[in-house]
Amino acid sequence: MKNLIACLVAASTACAHAPGAGPASAPAADQDRAAAAALQERADALEETLSALGVESKAPDCSRACGLVDQICDLGQRICTISGRHVGDEDLANRCAAATVRCQRSRDRAASRCTCASP
Repeated sequence: MKNLIACLVAASTACAHAPGAGPASAPAADQDRAAAAALQERADALEETLSALGVESKAPDCSRACGLVDQICDLGQRICTISGRHVGDEDLANRCAAATVRCQRSRDRAASRCTCASP
C-alpha cells in the first residue's frame, strides 16, 4: 500500500511540473489573446480613420494615409507574431488571418489615391 501511495504522489508531482502543461501556460495564452484583441481593436480604429480620409477629402493627405497603412500592417504583424507563439489556437489564427486581410485592404485603399512606399 505504501508503494501505491508513493507512486501516486510521484505521478501527480511529475504531472504538476511538466513544462507547458496545465494551468501554468493558460495565463500566458489568455494574456496573448487579450493583447491580440487590443491590437485588433486599434487596427480597426485606424482603418476607420483611413476610410474617412478617402471619403471626406478631395485631395487626400497621402502622408497621413500611408502612415495609417503602415501602422495597420505593423499591428497585423504583431498579431501574427502572437499567433505564431500559440500554434493550434484557432482564435489567434483567425485574428492573424483577419489582420493580414485588413493590411492588404488598407494598402489597396490607399493605393487608389496615393503612392505609398512598399514594405
